[in-house]
Amino acid sequence: MAMRPEVRRHALVVIVFALAQWLFMRYILANELFNMDTNQRILFFCISSLAGALLIFVALIYMVLKGNADQS
Repeated sequence: MAMRPEVRRHALVVIVFALAQWLFMRYILANELFNMDTNQRILFFCISSLAGALLIFVALIYMVLKGNADQS
């Protein structure tokens, strides 16, 4: 029971996108690119991190549900 390549590729693209947006968010916060106070920085970090984690979780669930070629 091998994972279908297109399902693996789609899930990995979503995971890479989630990690890239998280790293971009960390770059913005570390270099203070936007004029934000502490509360806005915390909110931005929390929302972005939760969105990235949700994308990774959804991609993993997608791989589990759609990944097996035997099930239709």
